[in-house]
Amino acid sequence: MSEQRTRTAGDRCDVAIIGGGMVGLASAIALRERGLDVVLLDPGEARARTSFGNAGVISRGSILPMAGPALWGKLPAYLRNADRALRLRYTHLPRVLPWTVHFLAAARTSAWRRAAGALLPLTSAAYAEHERLAARAGTTHLLKRTGWIKAYRTDEAFAAAALERAILAEHGVAMDLLDGPGLRDLEPALVRPFARAMLLPETGSVGDPGALVEACAALFAGLGGRTIRAATRGLAPEAEGWRIDVEGGPVFARQAVLAAGAASADIARPLGYRFAFAAERGYHRHYALHPDSPPLTRPILDTGAGSILAPMGEARVRVLSGVELDTRDAPPDHTQIEAAAREAMGTLRLGGPLDNQPWLGARPSTPDGLPVIGRAPRHPGLIFAFGHGHIGLSTGPVTGQIVADLATGRPPRLPLEPFAPERLLRWPRL
Repeated sequence: MSEQRTRTAGDRCDVAIIGGGMVGLASAIALRERGLDVVLLDPGEARARTSFGNAGVISRGSILPMAGPALWGKLPAYLRNADRALRLRYTHLPRVLPWTVHFLAAARTSAWRRAAGALLPLTSAAYAEHERLAARAGTTHLLKRTGWIKAYRTDEAFAAAALERAILAEHGVAMDLLDGPGLRDLEPALVRPFARAMLLPETGSVGDPGALVEACAALFAGLGGRTIRAATRGLAPEAEGWRIDVEGGPVFARQAVLAAGAASADIARPLGYRFAFAAERGYHRHYALHPDSPPLTRPILDTGAGSILAPMGEARVRVLSGVELDTRDAPPDHTQIEAAAREAMGTLRLGGPLDNQPWLGARPSTPDGLPVIGRAPRHPGLIFAFGHGHIGLSTGPVTGQIVADLATGRPPRLPLEPFAPERLLRWPRL
């Protein structure tokens, strides 16, 4: 893990990056590789990063946002908190009303298809860029390309996902459809009977996302990058660039990159950027596999439980909850993760929890499910790189290369029009 360096009054650099998750770290590494003097501003709370706590999935097929046409049929259950995939804190809903209205507006087949086409170039480049970064960071052993599975408990649930499979097929995403016995043959660790499953064989996964992020932090330090372990308190334009106020004194940079995940909208607001934005909170907890159980070899989304089971080493499983809509700093509510754990006990042979308390993190969510990547409309020296939702770890290295392109004046390697900040800012305020 990179250490906080000694501060000097008025630190100056070419680029200051706000945020030390995968997107921020990958951007910092890419910029150092191009010879720029880079300072990474990160509160240093490794366990709080969404990159630390996710399922580790790197999938070309992660092109369908949460706001899809199937949402309307599930909405009554969501509103009653009767579906494990989503939990609402009703006291919080007025604060995310703009996001909620535009999220519902995006839950159309046409919008879903557009989002899939926009995300495909980003997700298609993800695994190769992870391999390149892992070779530099010494983490190749953490990457596996065994695919991942969406499992359905009933034939009806599988049939209801036909549009998803059709869109994936239209974009050339490889898939293998399995019946119950075929799934059990593929994953003998499963003890719960499933009716059907979809295997996405091109998908890779990270066996320890936290270790990957820390190795990238060490790589950045080894490249001569500077890290300041402090929270950002303010961001303001100066005559020759940007002033970022952090504990211990300000940092001055010619360019700034805002990659602070779910905190990004709050940091951007004083500059006049009001994004329709929400924090999708999620929980996880680790459990040991029973000594007599075969290993789980790939992540599995149990659609009936609204949760994911991800192997973290041969004998440890990370159980991940569905989405909780609440403020980033609200007290934890373990209702979802406890329900996910109970379901997991019926799916795998698990022992007791390995963590004292469940982990909690907040994903940065845009209503249309697309990240915000591009130059700030009114501040050319500011680059936005946030809002990746559930695919921040997966597409972080690709985004880092795009950020480096923007900062050095090169044409971005992927089309950025679908991710332009203006698309969210021009929506009417509600």
